Amino acid sequence: MALRCDWPWRCAVSAPFFPLGGGGASSLAGWGAGKMAAEQPSGIPSVAIDPDGVFKYVLIRVRPARGQGPARDIVRGHAWAEYHADIYDKTAAEIEKQGYDCECLGGGRISHQSKEKKIHVYGYSVGFGQAKHSVSTKILKDEYPDYVVTWADEGY
Repeated sequence: MALRCDWPWRCAVSAPFFPLGGGGASSLAGWGAGKMAAEQPSGIPSVAIDPDGVFKYVLIRVRPARGQGPARDIVRGHAWAEYHADIYDKTAAEIEKQGYDCECLGGGRISHQSKEKKIHVYGYSVGFGQAKHSVSTKILKDEYPDYVVTWADEGY
């Protein structure tokens, strides 16, 4: 069984290469998108975004230090950030203190309307490039199952 993702050249892993554990989907427990924070290693939530407004966001790949184990993608978005790099730098510093490595996969914008239960993902980051909004949207849908979550590649 192989782990597949939207960027297979970056994260394709065959089960025989999982260290000390037989591999397979059970080796990925706790790393999949949509798991609640309590089920995730070190309490790293899949999503941390502001409750309302339009703001910048980044899609970040988190993996155990030295690449030992599967990676997991997370979404971070905040209105306080002037640049996408502000969000990434703050998040990476916090996560790396816990022994994980981070990689920014891109960014964009999020429009979050909590009263209407709507999230729209769009745009791009000048510094990091455009995130794969379909991946970000899946992570957000898993975290906000009662919301309408949409995305578009257009807009800034």
